[in-house]
Amino acid sequence: MQICFVRDGTLLCYLRAADPPDILEVMSPAPKKRSRKKKNSAGWLAWWPLILGILVTPFAVRAAGILALTGPTALRMLYPFALLPAEHALGLRDSLADTASQAMMYLQFPLYGLLAMLLQRWKSIGFALLVIAGLHLAGVGALWVLASLAK
Repeated sequence: MQICFVRDGTLLCYLRAADPPDILEVMSPAPKKRSRKKKNSAGWLAWWPLILGILVTPFAVRAAGILALTGPTALRMLYPFALLPAEHALGLRDSLADTASQAMMYLQFPLYGLLAMLLQRWKSIGFALLVIAGLHLAGVGALWVLASLAK
């Protein structure tokens, strides 16, 4: 059985089955489906920030050895997260602070690369670099605040 009616000058008809469709389903237009484009990265190319972070690490560790001779301020700019565990305000034992500092010297740049790789999938590489620079500057700022509190 076919049921027809006029709504806003439009003739609408449907076949009556066991249960008639809801009137709103018949009258509302079908929702448009958006195609969501997924960034398709080619294999190892998606991992380049992490690989770069791993490759930079030995040079940064060597630079840290040279910068340590100039004083603590220069080393704070390069390795803020390696120096944070050694701050006495955090209350870590010396052995744990030394181990964490040593680990962060080797992990800081690969972690930056991992963060860049993950953020690059979500946003652009520029956004990822901006987030990493902000994170690095937040670490430098935290060291500066802790050093000024200790005085």
